[in-house]
Amino acid sequence: MKNYFKSTAVRLIGCMALLALLAACNGTTADKYYKSIPNGFDAMCQRAIDEWKVPGMAVAVVKDGEVVFMKGYGHAHLGDSVTAPVPVTPQTQFVIASTSKAFTSGLLANVMDEHPEIKWDAPVVDYLPDFKLYDPWVTQNFQVRDIMSHHSGFNSYALDDLPTWGYNRDDLYRIYSVLQPTYSFRTKYAYNNSMYTISAKIIEKYTGKSWDDALVERIFTPLGMKNSTTGNLAFYTADLAQGYRMRKAEGKNEIEVVPRTDKENAFAWLSAIAPAGFVISTVEDMANWVKMHLNHGTFEGKQVISRKNHDMLFYPQTITGSDSTRLTNYAQGWTVEYGLQGRYIRHTGLAYGYTALVGLHPELNLGFVFLTNNGSSSDPQSALGRDLIELYKGNANAGHFDEYLADYLEGLFSEDEEEAKEEETPVAAMPNKVYTGSYKLEPFGTAKVYEKDGKLYFSLKKVDAELTHKNGNVFKFYQPGSGTFDLTFTVKGNRAQSLTFDIVDPVGEFKRI
Repeated sequence: MKNYFKSTAVRLIGCMALLALLAACNGTTADKYYKSIPNGFDAMCQRAIDEWKVPGMAVAVVKDGEVVFMKGYGHAHLGDSVTAPVPVTPQTQFVIASTSKAFTSGLLANVMDEHPEIKWDAPVVDYLPDFKLYDPWVTQNFQVRDIMSHHSGFNSYALDDLPTWGYNRDDLYRIYSVLQPTYSFRTKYAYNNSMYTISAKIIEKYTGKSWDDALVERIFTPLGMKNSTTGNLAFYTADLAQGYRMRKAEGKNEIEVVPRTDKENAFAWLSAIAPAGFVISTVEDMANWVKMHLNHGTFEGKQVISRKNHDMLFYPQTITGSDSTRLTNYAQGWTVEYGLQGRYIRHTGLAYGYTALVGLHPELNLGFVFLTNNGSSSDPQSALGRDLIELYKGNANAGHFDEYLADYLEGLFSEDEEEAKEEETPVAAMPNKVYTGSYKLEPFGTAKVYEKDGKLYFSLKKVDAELTHKNGNVFKFYQPGSGTFDLTFTVKGNRAQSLTFDIVDPVGEFKRI
């Protein structure tokens, strides 16, 4: 009798286990996604919409190789008097901004697997003989691993002003030959978008395809990223979420959300630096991108990037900052942080109405993606990412969200204080005819200074702007989408001999022709 009950109990336990397994297999999608997400995370994401006034946000979390959370919050389009609001879903497309950089570095690593003659520590001129920087020694010693590591010697955001002047990706590549570095090579971290055009040049040479097409063929397709593309192909489609900016409401301490209306300037800029910022994707697709990285370059049994080259993507190249709790470095399209939260690999993105965060925590076998159409700050995603790590570590009281939100609101609502400026002794401008004429500097082309209705104007590519006198032979002009720039003439006698303008790093002299 005892054996009967024992065997019956075993059968009952076995049946219960089988029923549990069947229930798990037949569970809803929500059951699958929520099975191992920490309590409180969903509510925390909703707070970003309610308290931070993020218009819309899509979130995906990957843990131990599986998607455990995927959800849309808020709206892809807030709607207006004509159109109804459109909710965000996991299939909503967003510009992923600077998190695109990791796609370019990953794509280059994939190409290097096929072409082992391309080496990380070999000079770029070995592969692009026309590559030229201002300094001949740096040109000869600038290695492939230097392209995307932000220690080129140029100032932060070098050449970023030029796309709305009419300069495209190929133009930026050539202009590096005359742009004068501000710092010594490999001595200072300075974030740079346009350098990624050099990686794209190598990719295009060795694949025989455009950066856009190579990305589809070598990354999107093997990863099953069916709704991912580039802005060069899909920026004006209806599927893309509307970009917004958040600002202080006039006359009161409230966040106001307004749509970005500068889409033409956005396209001009983003298409010129596309390898650094113009991938369009969804969190559903990005979850596969995260899975591949957490599995050392492998996705669903296929090696998309070799282990050797994949490891190199996260090998620190440039120290970006440090304090008593963390050391941060830049690798190949990724920031690698070592600190209290362990090794945290991440990258944020912010551009023209969109922000993004992609994070990897190898110790926890955890990855996450946040895509939003909030174009003002990536702090909401940064706070959510850090709090999610803490939740998985068992700390439910980290409080990064509250801390980041308080800091953001304090900065947004505080009154800007004008800095005291040292007054210059005013010096009158010379007659307009001293400055009028044509000036040339290759590869920029020819600039013209002309007079109209008694005023001076400056013309170069798409720039056609009035010159406003500042002091002496220094004027200023405004270009929509870029800002205000100083323009300085060098005058000998009663005739200007050259001109130059301020785009952070010196560009040299346009000589009168």
